[in-house]
Amino acid sequence: MPLDRQAATPLYLQLYQLLRDSYEPQKAGHQKLWSIRKQAQNMQVSKTTVEQAYDQLVAEGYVYTVPGSGYYFNELQYWPQSQQATPPTAKVPAAMPPVNYDFRYGLTEILKPSWNGWKKAVRTALRQTEEQPAALYPEAQGLMALRKQLVTFLHQTRGVRCRADQIVITNGPKAGLELLLSLLPTGTIGIENPGYRGLTALAAGYGQQTVRIPVTPTGLDLAVLKRQQPQVVYTTPAHQFPLGYGMPIGARLDLLQWAADQHVLIVEDDYDSEYRYDAHPLPALQSLATADQVAYLGTFAKGIDPTSRMGYVVLPERLLAIYHQRYRYRSAMVAGLVQQAMVNYFESGAYYRHLSRSRSLNRQKYQLLAKQLTQSSVIQPILTGAGLHVVIRIPNIQQARLLAALARQSIRIYPLESNWAGMPTHDYYLLGFTALSLPALKLALGQLVQTCEQLAREK
Repeated sequence: MPLDRQAATPLYLQLYQLLRDSYEPQKAGHQKLWSIRKQAQNMQVSKTTVEQAYDQLVAEGYVYTVPGSGYYFNELQYWPQSQQATPPTAKVPAAMPPVNYDFRYGLTEILKPSWNGWKKAVRTALRQTEEQPAALYPEAQGLMALRKQLVTFLHQTRGVRCRADQIVITNGPKAGLELLLSLLPTGTIGIENPGYRGLTALAAGYGQQTVRIPVTPTGLDLAVLKRQQPQVVYTTPAHQFPLGYGMPIGARLDLLQWAADQHVLIVEDDYDSEYRYDAHPLPALQSLATADQVAYLGTFAKGIDPTSRMGYVVLPERLLAIYHQRYRYRSAMVAGLVQQAMVNYFESGAYYRHLSRSRSLNRQKYQLLAKQLTQSSVIQPILTGAGLHVVIRIPNIQQARLLAALARQSIRIYPLESNWAGMPTHDYYLLGFTALSLPALKLALGQLVQTCEQLAREK
């Protein structure tokens, strides 16, 4: 096969590849290659080109030389063959087209004063890295300075009682959940329904089975939970995801007592507890625990922006020994530079100021949303006075028709089927409202209400 003299690949590499591909494992072992001169004549290239190709084959161990005799193929049982690329069989979901008003959950509006404070914290961390590089190389659990800040923060804001050596810094709440799953013996996990999608698949990856526990207006259905008898319970008691219900104190104490009696571990995901608009944030379930029965998950993603991908888990005493046994020599999940920036953000007070600023703005957005949705006779919102999203029900309008009509208005809302196994009706939707500015949210809500009412009239 002639070499391609117009190609960007050098001729010697083309010859090297050609000779590799010509090898046949069953009969080419110890077979002699043409001499450099003859190969150069045959391929119509210089002897230098052939020498470079042969030298590459020798360097990689595909060919050996016998002084005074020449070059020979090594006898190799497995020889790399060129393979045709095969197209992937799995379908990659098509990216959704952008819209002007996206009610996607999990995004927050970047506030300029807060962002400037974060950038200052990062710049300070860069300078600290130059001055003491080794000091910002965290152990697996994360920087001690950040964990100490969290001890104070969690106690003041959530009532959580813990020591710094119980905290692990993670790259998000999902990573914290995976960490916990890796520490637990195989068994059954009770999960909320509706709840976070993907939990069943995530648990299965660690040998765990899941049972779905229905959600009531007071949180987990404790009667069903007690009948199912899982070894672990995953719950979002402060603001149930996605319906938004808060678990009252009576149900909390009941859950904690049952877990203590049955030696069940409760995984408390406190994903957006900072955002309660009609009262002070509810105390964490962990703050009421007296039998070491709660592991606590938190995140910074809702406090700065989702791209920070930083969270934490507070391990119960019962899991500390096994954690250190399995993770002592692992690398930290979050770069030391980012962790130090978070320490600086805490120490300057900028994080606390940001939470206050963000809570105030999101309260305005929530009140606007509640006012406009409750004025509609078509939309039925579940309003709980908290959170960064709401769930709404839009009955009597076919889902595909509704979504298509909203898309024409450049609006996107999210059906709840993927979060709700056996959803009673296909008319529940999730609206994340914090990524939109107040003016954009007002306009989007007006168009949403108008579109729904028009579709209802046309039926």
